[in-house]
Amino acid sequence: MISINAWKKLKIKQTELDQVIVEKSPVDLKWSSYSNAERLKLALLVEVGEFANEIKSFKAWRKKPEINWDKAKEELIDCLGYFLGLVGIYRIAFPPTFFNIEYESKDLSFNRLLLDFFAKTNDLYVEKGEEIYKLKTSKITEKTQKNYHD
Repeated sequence: MISINAWKKLKIKQTELDQVIVEKSPVDLKWSSYSNAERLKLALLVEVGEFANEIKSFKAWRKKPEINWDKAKEELIDCLGYFLGLVGIYRIAFPPTFFNIEYESKDLSFNRLLLDFFAKTNDLYVEKGEEIYKLKTSKITEKTQKNYHD
């Protein structure tokens, strides 16, 4: 679980990194545009896949899959970075109560958790029209915000 203070710091650091990427990019990036949001969502899905590949729980033919937890954590951090990029584009607000949620320990398999991770990531909304990206405030619906909260 991430504390609200850690979340705020991560958002700031990700915004700074995004600015560096835009400045050093050899192509003209419209950072807050549909094409970038779509790219971030795709990159996030790829990272979820890389995380799944590190866990290897879906490889039933392996006798005892050895998990490199350091590499798995790196993939999760990559997921978080792309997620923060999307959150920044859409100015998704997370209420303070979000950071106090008590998660029940469920006895779910890694495969079920990974399938849920893919599904929730796929459900993240990406606005197709360019107009929303020109607004200074978010006009994202409650349903869209809920997708990001989930």
